[in-house]
Amino acid sequence: MKSNSLVKILSCTLLIIAVSCNTNSGRFNVEVDKIAIDNVKIYRYEQVLFSLDKSNLKEELLRIQPDFRIFLDGDLDDTLNLKQLANYINDTLLQDVNNYCQEIYPNADDLEAEFTHAFKYRKYHYPSLQVPSLFTYVSGFDYEYPIQYFDNSLLIALDMYLGKDYYRYKNLGLPAYLLQKFDRQYIVRDCMRELAKQKIDYKKIGTGLLDMIINEGKIIWYTQAMVPAIADTILLDYSGWQMEWAQSAEGMVWAFLLENEMLYAKDNQLIQKFIYPSPFTSYFGVESPPRLGWFIGWKIVSSYMHNNPDI
Repeated sequence: MKSNSLVKILSCTLLIIAVSCNTNSGRFNVEVDKIAIDNVKIYRYEQVLFSLDKSNLKEELLRIQPDFRIFLDGDLDDTLNLKQLANYINDTLLQDVNNYCQEIYPNADDLEAEFTHAFKYRKYHYPSLQVPSLFTYVSGFDYEYPIQYFDNSLLIALDMYLGKDYYRYKNLGLPAYLLQKFDRQYIVRDCMRELAKQKIDYKKIGTGLLDMIINEGKIIWYTQAMVPAIADTILLDYSGWQMEWAQSAEGMVWAFLLENEMLYAKDNQLIQKFIYPSPFTSYFGVESPPRLGWFIGWKIVSSYMHNNPDI
């Protein structure tokens, strides 16, 4: 247990860092146009799958399996596997959702261009890394995992990016504050966040509030480094007025954390209030933005990276 005086010294040091000049324009203003990578292609699994000839399903699945093995790695001679896939394709709800996905995303040209640009920044920072393969699919509203990464592939649940007003989202019973990020403009951001998480050794992260805050700050800073033109509101999933609130009340939030000696607290309920999704940060009332730990962490890491340009 740290003494109160040590906590205050360390906390005040962090306060000075966080409220100091933290522009990172120099870190993000890099030339990537001449960086050579293959143009990114997004493979549309849902587009192909729902257009298969259902009367000849096994042969059709075998035909597309080489291109979509990340989804079709099971034994297609197995009757149970075939039945599950047939049930999925014949589900009228999923068919309707897929039809709407095709209306909103008839092609992926714009997204491919955005990803190509982001992966050029990624190659600038990590020259040895390969560009991941990108796939879209209909997840059946897997809102907890709209982006998944494995085997150097990013899987994008396209049905989680149909716009916050899509009527089927309301049937999920989710709170309104979650719906705003079910939108196209979050796809690249969410993918970069997922890639950031792959570079973090979670076994080495402490369990205190400050540990969690700085970890979120790293993820946000990485995302911004990959997509420098991203709006702060998209980066932090804030509305315009929430961003203004966080900027203007930054000092007050720090004073609250220091006065109540919360930075090293390991209380899960407290951490949830600063880190996890919610309509607001309850300590500061219903007008406050949510996840203020994200904002504070972003400020800390941004300032640290600005002041340590060799890292």
